[in-house]
Amino acid sequence: MESTCNSPIIVRVFSWGLACFLLLSGCAGGTARGPATTYLLDFSSEKQSLNPEQTQILSIAKGLLGAPYRFGGTNPKEGFDCSGYVAYVYNRAVGVSLPRQTAEQIKTGRAVLRSLRPGDIVYFKIAGPTGWHTGIYIGKGRFIHAPSANGVVNIQEMNLPYWRKQFFGARRVLKNS
Repeated sequence: MESTCNSPIIVRVFSWGLACFLLLSGCAGGTARGPATTYLLDFSSEKQSLNPEQTQILSIAKGLLGAPYRFGGTNPKEGFDCSGYVAYVYNRAVGVSLPRQTAEQIKTGRAVLRSLRPGDIVYFKIAGPTGWHTGIYIGKGRFIHAPSANGVVNIQEMNLPYWRKQFFGARRVLKNS
């Protein structure tokens, strides 16, 4: 007797039903996790032109690729941690003073509810009440950050399973973007 469980149609219907259930159950309450990641991480409608502030932020941010990681670090000579890197880039590029800690930075600007734009600050909830991580969205589904894991400022894909799972939300500090 043949089983129909391997049928592609049944698998698709089950997958679709499961996806709908998970999507709708996210509206049922629980702890706040920020905007829905599947909605925010759709890069298909991203606009291509950058304003001068965005261009300057990306230029400074990319110019620091390879800078070393250092916990509590705030400059390229000694190294950066994630929030020190973001604060340095914004201050240097556009004269915006951001708070030093990620938990405070996440309160600045306005929440991004529809689509990310280059220069937006992205946040990730890594572990526990103080486990935050931050970086700068650079476009095309990528962000730049100072991670402790690789030890240097680098670029990552936001759609990698790890980052998608940890994604908390984004904030827009620039007024004209």
